[in-house]
Amino acid sequence: MDTGSEDSRPMDWMVNSRIKNLVALVVGGGSGMGEATAKTFAANGGKVATADLNGESAARVAAEIVKDGGDALSVRMDVSDQAEIDAGVQAAIGRFGRLDILVNTAALVKPGLLEDIPIDEWKRGIEVNVHGALILARTCLPHLRKSPSAAIVTVSSLAGEHGYVRGGSYGPSKAALTTLTRQMALEWAPYGVRVNTVIPGTIDTPMARAAVRLEVLQSRAAKQIPLGQLGRANEVADLIVFLASPAASHITAQDIRCDGGLSHGMFMAPMGGVPHAPQRST
Repeated sequence: MDTGSEDSRPMDWMVNSRIKNLVALVVGGGSGMGEATAKTFAANGGKVATADLNGESAARVAAEIVKDGGDALSVRMDVSDQAEIDAGVQAAIGRFGRLDILVNTAALVKPGLLEDIPIDEWKRGIEVNVHGALILARTCLPHLRKSPSAAIVTVSSLAGEHGYVRGGSYGPSKAALTTLTRQMALEWAPYGVRVNTVIPGTIDTPMARAAVRLEVLQSRAAKQIPLGQLGRANEVADLIVFLASPAASHITAQDIRCDGGLSHGMFMAPMGGVPHAPQRST
């Protein structure tokens, strides 16, 4: 199966949009979908603060953006720690003078059976995936309210819509995140802040490969994903950047899937999966 090349897909598809000079804080920006999102914002003229629990990864992404001619800084951030959130947001404001966009791709995945998962692990998943999303957004809100192009995009998961064995707190926390996003959208709409969530399917990221071997992921894709291929991080990033941009000015309180049809792929199993998977254009 040809999953295509990340490099063959242009990231500057919105270069003539009003993203130029907007400031985005991308949390979870040190790898995977967060990294792709940070680089896509920068490629289209945005200024980016990359934040990640792994400070070295965040610094690497910011350095690569600067090397490519963009404007970026990096901060280490644990989204469950108010002090680290405060410091990261203030670093972005101090450097760029404003904040227009918040993207939260941070997540904690800790597999475990409900009957024996340690309660501390359960609580930690909720703390990062739900509580962290709220305190991060609330900390950014006073700055976002000052922007005429304010937007928040959270990243949830299909796991929040379907239970699965050994899912631990991940699915329940992502379900809560989706609902939290809608509530933020409704409460903050009077301030001109749009809030949406992206729900990826099976995406070829370092996190996914760490959990499941690539050949297993590809086999599942062939059988369950109508488009017949794994998603790529920059395909999710393109959707995130669109939703965060003024091009999506009338879209809020929505949860939008980027899954190649996986959310409906269960109906394909009796037919043996995808008979003729199309080749992805790049």
